[in-house]
Amino acid sequence: MTGRPPAGAVIVTGSGSGVGAGTVVELAGRGYQVVASVHSRDRAAGLAGLVARSGVEIDVEELDVTDESSIPAFVDAVAARHGGLHAIVSSAGVMGVDTFENEDLASYRRTFDVNVFGPVALLKSGLPHLRAGGGRFIAVGSVAGVLGLPFQESYSGSKFALEGILEGFAPVARRVGVAVSIVEPGPISTDAVGRTDWARILDRAGPYEKVLRQYYDNAAARQGTLPELPATQTAAEVASAIADLLGSDDPPFRCQTAADTRLLIARKLADVNGETVGTVIGRWLDPAPSKTVE
Repeated sequence: MTGRPPAGAVIVTGSGSGVGAGTVVELAGRGYQVVASVHSRDRAAGLAGLVARSGVEIDVEELDVTDESSIPAFVDAVAARHGGLHAIVSSAGVMGVDTFENEDLASYRRTFDVNVFGPVALLKSGLPHLRAGGGRFIAVGSVAGVLGLPFQESYSGSKFALEGILEGFAPVARRVGVAVSIVEPGPISTDAVGRTDWARILDRAGPYEKVLRQYYDNAAARQGTLPELPATQTAAEVASAIADLLGSDDPPFRCQTAADTRLLIARKLADVNGETVGTVIGRWLDPAPSKTVE
């Protein structure tokens, strides 16, 4: 797109911190009318800090994306207040690390409620408004939505499910005037990652403790050790990629936010029998080979 952003609001969910907060500030700085959706205002310190430093103007509203009954009224009210709805950026999400045996089904259900049913409910409610103005829907997915990550099975499963739903619907949406895309970052340096209680997870890992610890050590020493393991990005870098996608005249369905993630996903999508990806992930779980000194 060129010139001024289109009329209508852009709803960004999960805006309290991380990628959501960064996206709100980036889009507002580019002239969009942004409505920052937060689960609760008392959990939006990260957003408040970014907004104060940037000086942008945004509309902050509370929304629990798992409260299905409240979403239609929320979307309709935003569209009425801002003269329409141009886009929804679905950034709200949860993730976690655990062993397959230890993570209970309640955790799976919570992950799917936030990461799958929340975005689906938002898109369903937003479609009449988005169709009216040739709008956009962008979901924040993950490399884990294409490549199953060890010890993040529920998270990967939820992102796979979201990819499948949106991949099926995107060509249909195109034919009624709505562009649907999914952004696929690799690891992101966010508060959620920093809050992972690795000591507790390792302490209860049982027979998986050794392989989990090796996976953790490999991830910590990824640079130069495991070239296939994507490097960490900042939330601001991902937010910039989202803003570029929203401003594109012809947005693709999939958008990787880093070159190494793009290469890894390309390998997966060309891996018809799973052998290549199995070998790659296996290297993330095993000790790095010793370097030969000549």
